[in-house]
Amino acid sequence: MLNNTVLEKVIEDARVAIREGESIAATLKKSGQFPSMMCHMVAVGERSGQLEAMLENVAGAYERDVEMEVGRLTSLLAPIMILIMAVGIGFIIFSILVPIMDMGNMVQ
Repeated sequence: MLNNTVLEKVIEDARVAIREGESIAATLKKSGQFPSMMCHMVAVGERSGQLEAMLENVAGAYERDVEMEVGRLTSLLAPIMILIMAVGIGFIIFSILVPIMDMGNMVQ
């Protein structure tokens, strides 16, 4: 089902606890694998009878967070790549000019 064995075990344990009558939020919070905001929103959704809508809100919030982080990392990556390219080009230019200058010194 999941590629993450830890989360797979947590979800299986939650499934068993929920069948025994425990709340979803309490079960997820006990596992310690989920953020407290998510557990709180699931609890609110359970109490209000709007669990599906709350889970969609949680998913939307995390998607926005991921998009912001990816955007931030991408904006950092461009200057780093430019710097790496500049160092590489500088090395190539230096490698070409040093032998030329050495030959000029040998002629004199």
